[in-house]
Amino acid sequence: MASRERLYELWMLYCSKKDPDYLKLWLDSFVSSYEQFLDVDFEKLPTRVDDIPPGISLLPDNILQVLRLQLLQCVQKMSDGLEEQQQTLSLLLVKFFIILCRNLANVEEIGMCSYINYVITMTTLYIQQLKSKTKEKEVEDQTPIEEFVRHALAFCESLYDPYRNWRQRIAGSFLLSRPDNVEVKSLTCFLRLNEVDYLLGFCT
Repeated sequence: MASRERLYELWMLYCSKKDPDYLKLWLDSFVSSYEQFLDVDFEKLPTRVDDIPPGISLLPDNILQVLRLQLLQCVQKMSDGLEEQQQTLSLLLVKFFIILCRNLANVEEIGMCSYINYVITMTTLYIQQLKSKTKEKEVEDQTPIEEFVRHALAFCESLYDPYRNWRQRIAGSFLLSRPDNVEVKSLTCFLRLNEVDYLLGFCT
């Protein structure tokens, strides 16, 4: 687990040198420190973790704007195909947002931003690529794409079902109450749930 001092050091290096490699190192260290909160195995009941990830107010001041720009750049490069480093970065970004949303106090602010739209766009393009390659019977390792899609599902869940009632219902477990401070419009819920069903059907 990376210490707060190490995270701060990496962030300062990124800010001073504007080197994206330092940003990737910061993300990787952050995700590694809170990896237990990802919990992307939909075939199992949600894992209970006593601790919670940090609130947004404890993160670097402009971190959300910086990461939004990075995610947007990944979306813009999708049509030409992402290089391996960009695929790694996009997955790290999604993991970061999942972890943040495991702290319910962060869900509303993350939901008000455009991250989910970018992630859905990337996931849709990835699925189109997979379908095309399947038709053409191209044989290559699709693990990175499948991993991104699965984490995109977890991000949808963390935003629109932060208590993971859907997983509880499938497992026949007791449902938890919904968060009072998270308001999602009915139409948005309907659209997102359809997207999640579609993506999940592809992954399983």
